[in-house]
Amino acid sequence: MATAIVPRQFQLKVVLTKLNDQDTIITAVTDSGKTLCIIIPMLLCPGMISMTISPLKCLQATQVLKLTKYGIPTIAINEDTPTDLSLWESIHAGKFAHLIILPEQLSMFNDHLLCLARLFQQNCTFTQRIKCVHIDEAHNIYTAGLLHHGEEAF
Repeated sequence: MATAIVPRQFQLKVVLTKLNDQDTIITAVTDSGKTLCIIIPMLLCPGMISMTISPLKCLQATQVLKLTKYGIPTIAINEDTPTDLSLWESIHAGKFAHLIILPEQLSMFNDHLLCLARLFQQNCTFTQRIKCVHIDEAHNIYTAGLLHHGEEAF
């Protein structure tokens, strides 16, 4: 027996806003259903690519499972992501509809910045398919690029 999911009012507003190509900001507590605001537009607009910048690996894993459950091919890009050419070619080919990227991967760490930059520069079709960029845990933005716990800033 399938379970029906009834979107909350804020989720409907966010989805309608996103479908009208407008930016949104969601301020909501953990487990309030923000991920559904990512899932619904992707289900309604097959072929689009969406990216989430997420600072927590455990959140990445949870989001990969949730989106995959709904048939949305998703990959987490973090320090455990291999740099092998075949993986990046599959991303380039559009095998994944959703990329969840750890912010540190937007630096020179582990060569992922170079792989992402190459992906954006060499494939206009891929870049044009990116319709949404989500910043998860945005309260961490103010620390981005700063020295943390003895580790270099990115």
